[in-house]
Amino acid sequence: MDTATGSFTPGCLQKRETGTVLLNQAEIDAAYRRDDGHFSRSYAHAVYKGGALAQEALDNGERLFSGNSATTFGSVVDRAIPMVVAGVALADHFAVVPEEVLSNGARRGKPYTDWVADNADKTVLSGEDWWRLQRIVRNVTRHPRASEILEATTDMQATFRHVDSHGHKRKSLVDGLTPDFVWDFKTTSSDWSQLWRSCDSYGYIWQAAWYVDAAMACGMDHHQLRFVFAQTGKPHAVRVRTIPEELVERARDQIRVTLDQIRLRRELGVYSSPEDDEECELEFPAFFRGGEE
Repeated sequence: MDTATGSFTPGCLQKRETGTVLLNQAEIDAAYRRDDGHFSRSYAHAVYKGGALAQEALDNGERLFSGNSATTFGSVVDRAIPMVVAGVALADHFAVVPEEVLSNGARRGKPYTDWVADNADKTVLSGEDWWRLQRIVRNVTRHPRASEILEATTDMQATFRHVDSHGHKRKSLVDGLTPDFVWDFKTTSSDWSQLWRSCDSYGYIWQAAWYVDAAMACGMDHHQLRFVFAQTGKPHAVRVRTIPEELVERARDQIRVTLDQIRLRRELGVYSSPEDDEECELEFPAFFRGGEE
């Protein structure tokens, strides 16, 4: 566990006498993403997965993954959840183009351009995505454990910055804070029995270690990161899950080694990995080698 000290920047929920106010989420996200010399979990995990050449590309300002329809919709849901916690109507921030302003189904003509101008401050969704978003929100709010987490939330999209015990500067943008734990919202296309694959591929195990270390370094006794998962496909089911602690501890070791490697490559200006000199057999899963169908 990291014992270094750090700083905390409040997120997008602000408590006032009149109720909870939702601040500008885009501005908070942009401030977090500015290069301030702190490593993000997504950057470090991309280097862990991709090695020295991935680091070289990222350090040169390139993007390894530009997103797809699934990540785009996931971002929409990520924006919606703080609205739900703040009690803000989704229709205040999202809009679907009405059929009557379309020209034979196409987005053109004065009625359409007038409608766009009137809704310039909203995110435009397809009818299908609007329906999916509402269904996911409905299922989250009526899920017993997930709804308890939403009700206990005091802030969302808060930023932690700290220097760990190995001298590495890190930052985290945490979805949700409660008095007792931190939590993160994830959309997934995975079957529940295969969810572990997504946790491994997308760095959720690292996230459990990274975020808890950040909260603890800022004096918050958050000993666990809880995930609220929602399926993007029907029936849009919801699950609340945590990562086994032994995997979180293993991730901490991986994080330390990876950040040490990142620092050394930057100091030497040499982007190479020990694997570059290897020649070995291609690895296959045990079930494949056994010849099972």
